[in-house]
Amino acid sequence: MNRNWMAGLLLGLALQSIAATGKQSINLIFVDVDSTPFLVGRGDRVANPPGLAVELIQQAVAAAGYQLQLQRLPQLRMLRALEEGKVDGAFIFSYTPERAQLYVYPMIEGQPDPNFRVTHISYRLYRLKGSRVTWDGQKFEGMAHPVGVNTGWVMANTLRDKGLAVDDGGRGYPENFSKLKLGRISAYATLEPSAESYLKSTGMADQFEKVGPPLQDKDYFLLFSKRFMSESPDVARRIWQMLAQVREKQEAALFQKYEDVAPQ
Repeated sequence: MNRNWMAGLLLGLALQSIAATGKQSINLIFVDVDSTPFLVGRGDRVANPPGLAVELIQQAVAAAGYQLQLQRLPQLRMLRALEEGKVDGAFIFSYTPERAQLYVYPMIEGQPDPNFRVTHISYRLYRLKGSRVTWDGQKFEGMAHPVGVNTGWVMANTLRDKGLAVDDGGRGYPENFSKLKLGRISAYATLEPSAESYLKSTGMADQFEKVGPPLQDKDYFLLFSKRFMSESPDVARRIWQMLAQVREKQEAALFQKYEDVAPQ
C-alpha cells in the first residue's frame, strides 16, 4: 500500500472525527496477533470484546477527553509506523533501551514509570509433558532444539543472551505450540495468561506444562511516537495519567471478565 495514501487516509479519518465530535483524535495501533486476554482476535479487525489492554486504553483515552482511532498491524510494520510518526502511539510494549531511543515511554529518573503501565505480565517456559527440558531460574537443560518465541518479541534476544538457540519465526500460539508438539522446538517462551487461555480454549492444556520459575516479569506500556510527543506532550501525559487511574479501578474486574473469553 502506498505510504502517502495511507497517511492521507489516517489524516482524513482524524479530521472527520474532529468534525463530528469536536474532540482531538488519537490514532493508536496494536498487533494483529491474538494475545488473549490482553489483545483478542487476529487480523486487522478489532474484536468484540477486544481484550483487557484494549479496553483499558479505550477507557483512558475517553476519560482524557479524546476520540480514539484504532488500527491493527503486524508487529514489525507497527513499530516502523510508530518510528516514522505515521501514528500517534502503539501498545502494549515492555521497556528496552533500544526502543526508548525510537519511541517515547512514560519515564521517571531514567526508567519507565510503573505507575503508568498498561499491565504487568510474566513470561513462562512451556514444554511438552514428559519432556526433559528444565529451567531452575539459573540454567536450562535438555534443550535439543531451539526455544520458540513469537516474531518480534524482545524475549528472543534475552534468551540468545543466555546462550540459547532461538526460533522466532512463529507469529503466535497456534504455530508455536504446534512446533512444540512436533518437536521442532524444545520449549516455548511466552506470556503466561495468554498461553493459559489458548491452551484452555483449545483443549490442549493436558499436553503442555510450565517449567521452572518465571523467565521474566515485565511491565507493559502504551508508547507514543516522538512526533506526537513533540507536538502534543500534554495530551500524551494526560492519557498516561488517565490510564493509571483506569487501570487501578478496572484491571481486576477486567481480568475476571476475560477468564472465559476464548482466543480467536
